[in-house]
Order: sequence, then structure tokens, then C-alpha cells
Amino acid sequence: MADTPPYDALETEDEIEEIMREGGGTVVLDFWSETCGPCMAMASDFEHVAAQFDRAEVRFCKVDTGAHGNLAEAFKVRSIPTLLFIHDGKILDAVVGKMSAKALGEKAEWLLSKAQRKGGLLSRLFG
Repeated sequence: MADTPPYDALETEDEIEEIMREGGGTVVLDFWSETCGPCMAMASDFEHVAAQFDRAEVRFCKVDTGAHGNLAEAFKVRSIPTLLFIHDGKILDAVVGKMSAKALGEKAEWLLSKAQRKGGLLSRLFG
């Protein structure tokens, strides 16, 4: 496995603000902790799925709530793992609990399809 993980570990409010601004891109954000069994069980699946996507299209990020719990507070994260699916600063979906690699990959593909859709009135109403 490569030395550099295929995801970004976010540790500051500025990094969170960057992905939550308009134009912040398409992001899968995982709130986790090393004391959380389901989080650790999902870690290799998250890394595997993240490696399948071009960072320019979908950016995978993790926040260690044990070290940076303050970053989870703003999102009202109460249970981990919590995954947020974000596009240009808008949370399009959230999943609480362990996701399989297959489910995570499908959800990332769904997020990418939302991001690539052009923003006409019909797509906003029926997208």
C-alpha cells in the first residue's frame, strides 16, 4: 500500500470551512475514532474506496473525533462512524454506522452523479 493515504485527515476549522464553502467540491467526510470498533472495521474499506476515485472528482476526508471532537460538534455528530456526503458546501446525505465497501462506493458514485448534474430548474426540482 502507498505511504500516502488516498484521503485527507482534517484537523482544523479552516480545513472544514474549505469543504463547506460554496465551490468546496464533492466530499465524503468520515467522522471516526480509533476507540470505535465499527470505525476501525470500516477503515480499510474507506481507504480502498477512496483509492478508486480521482481526488479532483470526489475528495475523501476523515476527522478523528478523539483528537478533534470540536470539528464534529458543528455537524451535531452524536454517533460514530458518521459519514457526510457533501457537494459545494451542502450536505446531500448522511449515514450513521458502518458502511460496506460496496455501499460506500455506490454512495460515492451517487454523490459524483449529483455533482456532475447541471443546475437547471428541472434538475433542482427533480434531482
